[in-house]
Amino acid sequence: MTNRMIGSAARRRAAIAALASLLLGGCTTTGRVEVSSSPAGARILIDGVDSGQQTPNSVVLSTSKSEYTLTVDKPGYNAVSRRVRFATDLDVIDADEAVSSVLCAPFCCGLPLLRLLHPVDVESRFVPSRFDAQLEVAGQGARLSVRPQPFEAYLDGHLVALLEGDYLVTTPGDHELEIRSTGCRPYTRSIHVDECVYQPLQIELSVEGQGLLVTGAPLGAKVYLDDQFQGTLGEEARRVRAEPGPHMLRLEQDGWRPWQDVVQVAADQYQEVGIYLALEGQGLRVRKPEGLPVKTPQIQILVDGTLRGSAFDQPMRLEPGDYAVEVVVSGRMPRQVRVHVTKDSWIDLEPGDRIPRGAPGPQILVDTFGIRVVAPEWLEDADPEDVQILVDGSLRGHLFDQIIVLDSVGDRNVEVRVKGFKPWTQAVHVSRGQILEVRPDLKKE
Repeated sequence: MTNRMIGSAARRRAAIAALASLLLGGCTTTGRVEVSSSPAGARILIDGVDSGQQTPNSVVLSTSKSEYTLTVDKPGYNAVSRRVRFATDLDVIDADEAVSSVLCAPFCCGLPLLRLLHPVDVESRFVPSRFDAQLEVAGQGARLSVRPQPFEAYLDGHLVALLEGDYLVTTPGDHELEIRSTGCRPYTRSIHVDECVYQPLQIELSVEGQGLLVTGAPLGAKVYLDDQFQGTLGEEARRVRAEPGPHMLRLEQDGWRPWQDVVQVAADQYQEVGIYLALEGQGLRVRKPEGLPVKTPQIQILVDGTLRGSAFDQPMRLEPGDYAVEVVVSGRMPRQVRVHVTKDSWIDLEPGDRIPRGAPGPQILVDTFGIRVVAPEWLEDADPEDVQILVDGSLRGHLFDQIIVLDSVGDRNVEVRVKGFKPWTQAVHVSRGQILEVRPDLKKE
């Protein structure tokens, strides 16, 4: 390249830079705010002026001002406002980036000469700020969360109607609130209500009287108190009323050993009693392996070559003695184990590499191919939303220490992404019958 050509290129660059400096005198950088609300469809106001947009939407703000007030307003709901400052809430591009944007625009995008005489808007390159508004019904008062339901609310001694969502609407000031529910002790408290503010109140009512709250297993077991039937066990505690003093509590269920004992009921309180019945006889249960889909195709459990079950976690009663157990799951390799069943005892066969209690042979393995990504000790409480685990480029999970079931053995590429850390990758080889543990070495960004 000749000296003349070099000098000509330098003069062109100098001319372009001078033109860019001239243009930047009229440039305005901008930033975006992603605005959403629940419920959606609310007006978006900028410094009190309707922007003509509704949520959810993207609002563009100019840096000609350093601060704005965004308001989300919907008929029938309290408006919600938020201040936005460019210095703390939004990022804008710096001078060098602005020069690059302006240099590219006129000469690469065919910007007309007339545009050079007017200010040019340059949109900033940044992750937009977010404004998520939870709208509440118009007025003020309290938002109630009461257990148990149904319940009644009294304000200043008068029964009040609640809006959907258990909103109690009242005037600003001090009030007396009372909550009543059948079978529970009334709950009372004073509340102070500010204008256009709903204070959330979580209230757990105490059961009136005294007795027992019976929980346990199996569900459906019959509950008796002093030989009087009191109902069956369910997901919620079974409430049994009783007078203070000693009582005989009994639980029964076909196929399970009955349980009974004397319990002491205290005055003016309910005490929790957890009872778990034991299976009658002896035998074994094959537990559902971790990571196996809930809806598993065909399952067969054979004992000494005879089909004895078609589901996990079901008890199979056997006479005392030695047995060969085979578990066959479609799409998996069958697994076998020998067990010794003793009188009045049950064997639980579980997935993993440990020896089951009462079984002399190796543990049964149904999920034979897989990977488990082990969390670093200092990252055990990571938020699942911040974690991505990929195998061969496909997202397979958001949690550490869980088995990722694979369809075949061979070489795999594992990638771990955690917010605030550099992506970590490693090539691994998964063998038949192996749950491979992978321990990522994560580095801060």
